[in-house]
Amino acid sequence: MNWLTSMMDWVNARIPIIATWEKHLSKYYAPKNFNTWYFFGSLAMLVLVNQLLTGVWLTMFYEATEEGAFASVEYIMRDVEWGWLIRYLHATGASAFFAVVYLHMLRGMMYGSYRKPRELLWLIGMVIYVALMAEAFMGYVLPWGQMSLWGAKVIVSLFGTVPIIGEDLQVWIQGDFVIAGATLTRFFSLHVIAVPLVLVMLVFVHIVALHEVGSNNPDGIEIKQNKDENGIPKDGIPFHPYYSVHDIVGVCGFLFIFAAIVFFAPEMGGYFLEAPNFEHANFLKTPEHIAPVWYFTPFYSMLRAVPDPFWGFVVMAAAIVILFLLPWLDRSPVKSIRYKGTISKVMLVAFIVSFLILGVLGTWAPSGPRAALAVICTVIYFVYFLAMPFWTKMEGTKPVPERVVMKGIGTVKFLLLVAVIAVLTAVPLKAVAASSGVKLDHVEVDLSNKASLQSGAKTFINYCMGCHSAKYSRYERVADDLGIPHELMLKYMMFGDEKVEKIGDLMTNAMSEKQGSDWFGTAPPDLTLVSRVRSPDWLYTYMRSFYRDDSRPFGVNNKTFPNVGMPHALLELQGMQECAAGASDGKRDPLTGDGVMGDPCGSFEISQQGNLSPQEYDQVVYDLVNFLAYLGEPVADERKRIGVYVLLFILLLSVFAYFLNKEYWKDIH
Repeated sequence: MNWLTSMMDWVNARIPIIATWEKHLSKYYAPKNFNTWYFFGSLAMLVLVNQLLTGVWLTMFYEATEEGAFASVEYIMRDVEWGWLIRYLHATGASAFFAVVYLHMLRGMMYGSYRKPRELLWLIGMVIYVALMAEAFMGYVLPWGQMSLWGAKVIVSLFGTVPIIGEDLQVWIQGDFVIAGATLTRFFSLHVIAVPLVLVMLVFVHIVALHEVGSNNPDGIEIKQNKDENGIPKDGIPFHPYYSVHDIVGVCGFLFIFAAIVFFAPEMGGYFLEAPNFEHANFLKTPEHIAPVWYFTPFYSMLRAVPDPFWGFVVMAAAIVILFLLPWLDRSPVKSIRYKGTISKVMLVAFIVSFLILGVLGTWAPSGPRAALAVICTVIYFVYFLAMPFWTKMEGTKPVPERVVMKGIGTVKFLLLVAVIAVLTAVPLKAVAASSGVKLDHVEVDLSNKASLQSGAKTFINYCMGCHSAKYSRYERVADDLGIPHELMLKYMMFGDEKVEKIGDLMTNAMSEKQGSDWFGTAPPDLTLVSRVRSPDWLYTYMRSFYRDDSRPFGVNNKTFPNVGMPHALLELQGMQECAAGASDGKRDPLTGDGVMGDPCGSFEISQQGNLSPQEYDQVVYDLVNFLAYLGEPVADERKRIGVYVLLFILLLSVFAYFLNKEYWKDIH
């Protein structure tokens, strides 16, 4: 102990560690009435650390080239030990970062944390937000999937609309005349080095500025103005240990939600990891609907709401810039929403609803009604800020207490408010929601059913791999996961030269790209990730929906994916289907009288019998789809199994955190 004390004294004489600890933690007095909204600052720090640590590990295996970027991400997911977990922690962390930051900003708007003397603190926070947007955008491009490419193309092209310098500016940002390998290289450098350094420095300055002026609180009262004889705020308590322990409860709650997403829904229905990004970037294939990831979609909706690209860019930029002006737009004599008038509360709800609607609209394909709704919500967004100086000055306010109040609006009222916001958001969106397209047959994949997976692997290798590859997956991994001995895999499921092909090789097909282009017009796509691009339901319906169409090159068409340029690979198993007589639900084009709109075949009938009965064929298709689902994410079953134990551990940790927090706070009133 003497040795440790001497060492600490030696270090402290050269670096003021103890003084810094006291200033920013043990003797930093924070208001004692912080509520749940004040968790999000510390949670943002937690997510930042997660992004930095997982990002370092990902850079060890990532290849920032046009040819290797997509493959390196799949290598991380499949061949790097725990690589899938690191990648999911990073990808989910990006969305979690914005969710936490948006809630952190909303709390500042509710309680007036941008008002004097915290104007500079708010401005620094907004610069952090802009840097975070730049960091996220460049990170979104790095996987080099379809949405990475086309999303980058849309966003970068906006800079080309700037008068006079636009074209040169766009080329400078891209590093080339098109989005290409040079773009990836510079985005990678900025994403892993430059912007993170800026973010860390800004966060440090943000915390220093916060501790200089002191934290705000739900009542908007300056606790420094009411001190005891020792100069300590009467309504303040040391941040450590009270809030450092208190924040552990919030961290446990956050980690439970975060881990539940990472282990059970990492794609989050396509909002966190979008389906098109599981397909390699292709300059010759434009996605049906180009949209950025969810945290950019409110501003993307504003961009699309304006017909002219340049003015749309101006509106989108102004929507961010106007947030910087918030400290000078609010003229209310009180800070907190608790004591502001009814107009402020109604306008804040309208702002939140408009922002949420814009966010959802940005993920949908544009249409007339949706564009009109986007215009309305964009107007509401700007009216909230531009009209703020008028209503905040003229509305009546409630008297602000001299000391902080420990109780807020209550759980019931808060839940009621959330329900109102949810309804106000859902009703307009429901009115402009599009009807669903092709009706798909639902199928529940079972990745624990080894017999089904083995049967699906057999069908895939025998019927699919003649044209399609699975070049991001390895024979050895498939054999080990499905319980297939290596000797059997080499002998019966690998059809190349035994002297050349190895069990650890990637599952490439025998057909060259030139042969594919000559025979089909383009090389058949790789099927490693097809279940994630299309979904198991789509694949199951697709493989059962081929029917005779003599007008097509291969004599067949498909109900799910019309006019597809491929033969029916499982024809000998299923047989030939034809549209049942009088069963067509489609209609002729009223203008030309040609073609069929809608459903070309209400039902099918077998005109040429296959080797299997309909029930047996459906089972074969199910097994194939099951295998393709496994191929898309081999670790999915193991991921969910591990997730159960992780959530149980966090629950146990939460119990200890709750009682520890209760013990520390038992005398705080």
